[in-house]
Amino acid sequence: MLPAPSIFGINPVLFLIGFGNFVALYIAISLSLNLEAGYTGIPNFGKVLFVAGGASVAGAVSGRLATYLLGIDTHGNYIVFNPQAIVGGVDPFLATNIPFAFALLFVSVLVAALIGGAFGYLASYPAVRLREDYLGMLLLGSAQFYQIFLSGFEPLIGGTQGIQVPDPYFAWAGAGPGVRDLVALGVMSLFAFLVYVFVERIARSPLGRTLRAIRDSEEASEALGKDNVAIRKKVLVIASAISAMAGALLTFYVGSVGEGTWNRIDYTFWPWLMVIMGGVANNTGVVLG
Repeated sequence: MLPAPSIFGINPVLFLIGFGNFVALYIAISLSLNLEAGYTGIPNFGKVLFVAGGASVAGAVSGRLATYLLGIDTHGNYIVFNPQAIVGGVDPFLATNIPFAFALLFVSVLVAALIGGAFGYLASYPAVRLREDYLGMLLLGSAQFYQIFLSGFEPLIGGTQGIQVPDPYFAWAGAGPGVRDLVALGVMSLFAFLVYVFVERIARSPLGRTLRAIRDSEEASEALGKDNVAIRKKVLVIASAISAMAGALLTFYVGSVGEGTWNRIDYTFWPWLMVIMGGVANNTGVVLG
């Protein structure tokens, strides 16, 4: 049980824990954007596409996989019987079986990373052929198209009604206000820290200097024998996978996923603002931003 003080009707402990979760999420997304735009010069204005892609697929796969492995009957229609299957069957089991819960989390986040990486790979083809302004508009339009797809294709996440997802790393945390959120804060903070270390190591390596050279002058980097196309592709794949994993972690934290969960204001323009405020190609500044 966490402390429950009240200031003007607000519990500051719960507020700070919830705020910390979203800060950790945005740190990971913004750092991946900084790797793309700040270091490599790729104007990814469709960041929400990769966040939503990983989140939606992880949310869809985790529940179906859990019900299948646990033998929970969904009467052939997972979308319709989703609430009963998750709340009445999957979550109670996860609360008493921590190894299964973590295995489900690992597999779901891994699937999200693969989907995000695949989206990034597909996006890399226009990324190496279009000018920066046209590329930004294309990625922005692609993100909007994916949201339309989610709202119209019910078999994935239920269309406009959305679905509930399992609680793989919080159901076992115990009762009490804020306890589950505190566990989430630990998981998301660890993820954000690992992303920071990874991106910072890239920035300080010879690869980081190559990325900045491509950003500043593609002709000069090509003259030095660098394969700009291959490098930009790899950056998009890696950054997209990170974004997808962040989306999956938030989906499990929220407990549901729907087509309206993700929008370009929150998951494209806010990360861009954080990168600009912190300073492009400055990972510590992006964290502060």
